[in-house]
Amino acid sequence: MAEKELVESWWLKFRSPQEIYENHANFLVAEIAFYPMALLTLVHALRSGTRYRNLWIAAVLQGLVAEMISYWVPEVDNFWHAQSSIMMLGRRLPLYIMCIYPTVHYVSCIAASRLKLGIIPTAYAAGLADCVFYHVYDIVGLKNLWWTWHDTDPNIYERQFWVPFASTMFRLTFSAAFSLLFFGSHKIMTGKSMYEPGSFLQETVAVILTGLLTFVTAVATHFIPLYHSLHDVFGVSSEVCILSVIYLYILIVWVADRNGPPQARPKTKGTHTWKDEVALIVLLLFLTFAGLAVFAKPETVVSTGLHEPLGPCNEPQHFYNAIGQPLSKRRYLCPTDFDEGYMDFHCVPGGKPPPGIHHWYTVCGTPHENHAEHITVVWGFCLLGLTYYYNLLACSGLDASQSKKQKIN
Repeated sequence: MAEKELVESWWLKFRSPQEIYENHANFLVAEIAFYPMALLTLVHALRSGTRYRNLWIAAVLQGLVAEMISYWVPEVDNFWHAQSSIMMLGRRLPLYIMCIYPTVHYVSCIAASRLKLGIIPTAYAAGLADCVFYHVYDIVGLKNLWWTWHDTDPNIYERQFWVPFASTMFRLTFSAAFSLLFFGSHKIMTGKSMYEPGSFLQETVAVILTGLLTFVTAVATHFIPLYHSLHDVFGVSSEVCILSVIYLYILIVWVADRNGPPQARPKTKGTHTWKDEVALIVLLLFLTFAGLAVFAKPETVVSTGLHEPLGPCNEPQHFYNAIGQPLSKRRYLCPTDFDEGYMDFHCVPGGKPPPGIHHWYTVCGTPHENHAEHITVVWGFCLLGLTYYYNLLACSGLDASQSKKQKIN
C-alpha cells in the first residue's frame, strides 16, 4: 500500500463487509457481534443512573488511551489488528475494539459489584471476570488472525495456544486497576458508596483520572511487582507468574466473600431481577465464541493489512522493559525464520512473502493442529465463564439502582 493512501485514510477508513466475508468470514461475525453487545451495555448504563453512565464512559476512554499507547510507544508496540469494516488511527484501531472495552470492563465491574464486598475485593473479582471473558476471545481471535503478535518480543515470547501469558496478565491487572481507580477516586473525593453519585465536577474528575491513568497505574502497582520483578529479575516463568496472580486474586475475593454483608445474597427466590442486558451480553459472548471454536475455519483466512513489518532478518531493535532492563527484538519479521504457528504465507502467490520491507501485506490462517483440543479449551473456559458470571449476577446482590427500588427481605 502506498504511504500516501495510508496517510489520507489515517482518521477513518471503511472496508466492504462483503470483502471481509469472502476473505475473513469469522472476523466479520465477531465484529458484528460486539456492536449490539456494546449497545446493550449503554442501554443498561443509561437506565441505571449516573455512576453507571460514567463507568461506561470511563471504559471507552480507558480503551482509547490503552490502544493509542500500545500503537505508538515502541516498547509495547507488539500487535496489529486485522482490518475491520471501520478502521481508525492509521488503520491500527478497528471500531469494534472500542466496543470491546465497554463490553468487558463494564460487564465485569457490574457483575463484581453485586458481591457487595467493597472497592478492593470488587476490583479483583472484576479482574477475574474480565480475564475469563477476554481469554476466550484471545484464544479464538488469535487462531483466526483477528490480530497478529510480534514474533521476537521477549515480553510476549512465552505463550500457550500462541496467546502470550503477558496478554492474560494485562487483562487481570488492567481491569483491577480500572476498577480501583474509578471507585477509589470517587470514594476519596466524595466519601460516598461506590454507586452513589457525587457532584458533576467530582464525577468528571473520576472519569478522566480512570481513563488516563489506568495504564500507568496498572503497570506501576501490578505489572511491575507481580510480573516484571518475578519474571525479569528472578527468572520466574510467565506461566507461574500468571497462576500466582490468579491465585492471589481468588484468595482476596474468597476471604472477603466469606464475610460478605447480608445484601450480597438474594433472600427469596424470584426476587432477584438478574435477567437483564448484562446477563444477555454474557450469554451472547460465550455462545458466540463456543460456536466459532467449532465452525470457524482458520485455514481459509486471508488477512491483508498491517502486520509486524516484514524485512531483513538481522536488524535488531533495542529497548527497555518497565523496570529499566535492556532488551532487544528483531526490527522486522524474518520471512525465513519466524515462529508464529497460527499464520503462514501459503495463500499468497508462490507461497512466499514479498521481498523487501513491507508494513502492509497478506498472511494466511493455518489449520488446527488438534481441533478437538481447541474446542475443549474454548468450551471449558466458556463453561467456567458462564458459571462464574451466573454466580456473580444471579446469586449475589442487586445493582445499586435496583436495590433502592426493591426491598430485599
